[in-house]
Amino acid sequence: MTRRLTIPMTALSLVAVGLAACGASARSTSVSSDRSASAAPTTVTTAAAGGPGSQPCGAAAAETLARSAGTVATRIYAGELSGSETRSDQRQVEQFGPLLSALSNGERAAVSSAVSSLVFSHTHVVRLRVTQGARVVADIGGPYILAPVGGTLRLHGKTVGHYVLSVQDDLGYVKLVSRFIGAPLVMRAGTRPVPVEGLLTPGPAKIPGHGPVSYGHTSYEAFSFDAASFPSGHLRISLLLPLSPSLSARSCAQIRTAELGRVAQRISRRFRLSPSSFATYIKLTRTLTDGLIYIRSASRQLAGSTTPGPARLPAAGTASYRGVRYGVSSFGASTSVGPVRVYALIR
Repeated sequence: MTRRLTIPMTALSLVAVGLAACGASARSTSVSSDRSASAAPTTVTTAAAGGPGSQPCGAAAAETLARSAGTVATRIYAGELSGSETRSDQRQVEQFGPLLSALSNGERAAVSSAVSSLVFSHTHVVRLRVTQGARVVADIGGPYILAPVGGTLRLHGKTVGHYVLSVQDDLGYVKLVSRFIGAPLVMRAGTRPVPVEGLLTPGPAKIPGHGPVSYGHTSYEAFSFDAASFPSGHLRISLLLPLSPSLSARSCAQIRTAELGRVAQRISRRFRLSPSSFATYIKLTRTLTDGLIYIRSASRQLAGSTTPGPARLPAAGTASYRGVRYGVSSFGASTSVGPVRVYALIR
């Protein structure tokens, strides 16, 4: 089943992390990490020597990096479960007259037709299963699906069935994480690798929930979390963060700021940045990184998480704003109104 793989740049429904359905055919392949030097922000955070947060992170460095990136990955997944797009699709299924009438009348062919219409025509649903009691009446959509949500179907107050739907498949989630974070990803249902494109295949034999792991002569720090597959079942998602030898010499605040600043830049590449898309980009990035985002042309603020924003911001380092200390990472970007600098303030 093929669904849209690109992210609309002008009218994203991602803003509540209701990330768009990205279903695709399932093929297994391996992928290398896209974390080259060019992927880093033009200027990365470097706190002044002796300043706040300047002590080396030491043994906590790898875990700090993994948790920073892992938080973004879990927020992307959470959006599939409870984002605005998911809730909207649930309401549409629950109010879809042809489906409710067909279930009430026991017309199985009409139920199947209604489910097909919902999956392929009017929603972002990548799979929809409808049941009556223990009987599956219709189940249409792709084979490798995650983040199922369910509910009750009622007509005139009477329960006529139940449903389980998802707005995201495994491949779509992998693509979003790869684009926004750029680290190798492993997904397993039990001990079985999920056969979709873009995963690190076959991956390490054992991956800890959090901790070091080696694979292919590379050292990683793992961040793993539990997810759900469709219509039920356990899915384990593991993000593997490559470790640089100099990581432990940086402060924990520097590591977190640089990593989330990198995510902010990667997200920006999915937009055609312009005044019409600034607000959407800022809201999505703040949702995923919990950072404040400001877009400036020289000293003039074009858009930001707050208005007005900080009077002055360093290209990198630290800044105090409204009584809170932030790490600052920034990068240059091209927009329809000329070159700008995007600042990410990480608490």
